[in-house]
Amino acid sequence: MAEDRRTEGEEKLNEQLHLRQRRAINNAYAALQGRQTADTFAAFTFEEAADAHIELIEGSDTQTHPNKLNRVAKIRNDIERAVDELKDVPPETFLDVQPEDRVNTERDG
Repeated sequence: MAEDRRTEGEEKLNEQLHLRQRRAINNAYAALQGRQTADTFAAFTFEEAADAHIELIEGSDTQTHPNKLNRVAKIRNDIERAVDELKDVPPETFLDVQPEDRVNTERDG
């Protein structure tokens, strides 16, 4: 029953105590996490970064997840195929330039 009769002042003091405790725990946890992150970055070497990048470029390759070399090769093959197909299209298929139908404005020069 004595706890039920706490005054408003006692409640505020109790609340401030709990806030200080939470801040102290939060600050300690943040310091530990910050140190862990700093140690992780410090342990990451240039060689590891280079190896990771090389793996992205020429590493493991699947049909659904090609490496960068195969992605570039596919793009090049697609462009070459499109150009070859375009070369086979007769010139008459394309419209002649109509100067009176230009939609772009003149450049000030």
